Amino acid sequence: MNESLVNIEKKALEWLKLNLKKQKLVHKKSDIDTEIISYLYSQQFIGEINKQYIFLKHSDELESRVLKANFWLIVIEFLNIAFPEGWYCTGAYAYKLLLEDFSINLKQISISTQAKSNRIIKLTEDFEIYASYDKNFTEKPLIKKALFLKPVFLLRPEYLIIHATLSDYKNYKNELISFIRDSDRDEEYILDYFKKQRSDVLLARLIGALRALGDFTIRLELEELYKIYKVTVPVKNPFEDYLLPLSLERPAYINRFEISLLKAIKYLQAIKKPIKLKKKLTAKDIEGVSIEDTYHSLTIEGYTVTQSLIRFLETHEPSHKYEATLKDQLAAKGFMNTLDYIKKLNDTRFTISETLARKLFEELWKPSLNAKVIDIERDVYRKHLVSIKGSMYVPPNYEKIPFLLNELFKYTKDLDNGFLLGIFLHYFYVSIHPHSDGNGRISRFLMNIAFINDSYNWLTIKSERRNDYFKALERSQLEDDISYFTEFIISA
Repeated sequence: MNESLVNIEKKALEWLKLNLKKQKLVHKKSDIDTEIISYLYSQQFIGEINKQYIFLKHSDELESRVLKANFWLIVIEFLNIAFPEGWYCTGAYAYKLLLEDFSINLKQISISTQAKSNRIIKLTEDFEIYASYDKNFTEKPLIKKALFLKPVFLLRPEYLIIHATLSDYKNYKNELISFIRDSDRDEEYILDYFKKQRSDVLLARLIGALRALGDFTIRLELEELYKIYKVTVPVKNPFEDYLLPLSLERPAYINRFEISLLKAIKYLQAIKKPIKLKKKLTAKDIEGVSIEDTYHSLTIEGYTVTQSLIRFLETHEPSHKYEATLKDQLAAKGFMNTLDYIKKLNDTRFTISETLARKLFEELWKPSLNAKVIDIERDVYRKHLVSIKGSMYVPPNYEKIPFLLNELFKYTKDLDNGFLLGIFLHYFYVSIHPHSDGNGRISRFLMNIAFINDSYNWLTIKSERRNDYFKALERSQLEDDISYFTEFIISA
């Protein structure tokens, strides 16, 4: 290689390293030195968004996989570069991003911009951004949030509440309930709005929503304005169906999660339950599924183990006798230790709780942590954002984990059938994704503990059905509909 090519390679790799370190993935082609971009293309360090923009990746990563795993990070960076004057989401994602719900279940993002252009931008083959000019952009009440460490401007929730149309109440009912019941809502902003600019339709609609939700704080003051203005528009409930009673004055994301839990419980209580066993499984019965369950559960999670290795580890410590890595052997040892704990638990009276989940986590990772072969946090719960490989679903921010788990285990009391409870726990626990690693295994343990505690059989999800399992889970997460996951569990 001649000196000129060596210099280009060095320059390109330094540029790449710097931008990956900054987590600056998206770049406009015209902003990059042509020699750098040519080298990065040749080494497959670049993926294309469209003809003008590229994103950075590792050479062994597929473009589609990187785009899927880092979707919102790439979209936000792209929009910040393409619309430096400013932009904000409208429609469904105006609500979703405020609640830090990063699931992708629509194929178009609508945004309003300060740039004087109306256009559709093709982001990928099946996803586009519709950008429209907002002549009143500077007058919009925007709040700044850091999403994936990138600055994003969003319409403040009070503005969305005030301007919600009947169509919004139908399509974004759960989100609007969450915002209206948010303990941090700025009631002064709402009152000032109606005092400064009269809008009888919006005032009557909001009063109707507050009445439906049993909110009597700000509603009383708005009803005074309604009388003073002598509004003739009748007050009606803008929500189409009956609303379940929810707790008042809590953060919006908790209210939104509560709605999802109640929706899932309502669905589960209506399904046909399998026939129970004549008697509960014993410790010996659990021992009978130990090898098979360890093999399939670990294989699903990407570990390389064999049933002969698992039989060996039942009575021996990890050894170089087998080709499996020490990490794989310790994972198997931890899994079987957890099963031993469940066998002891099965002979006692216990409650399925967050404390139990923490204990399962500790048992699962004890061998690996003692051997110091993994770089997993000593803390039970993760302290970082996380993405799920191959999935469009993005788990909640780590700061929310304790509050979401508290809500989840509170609602386990609403399901008195172990089969329904098992599905409920598995689905929501893995969706919260509280740990750095081991979420799938802990979720399946919780599911099976609920099953066997109410005289149902132990369920081993076979590794051959891994793709069906993950697809059903992802679809339920993206559509906030537990039915797809439930159907898979029943079929399994």
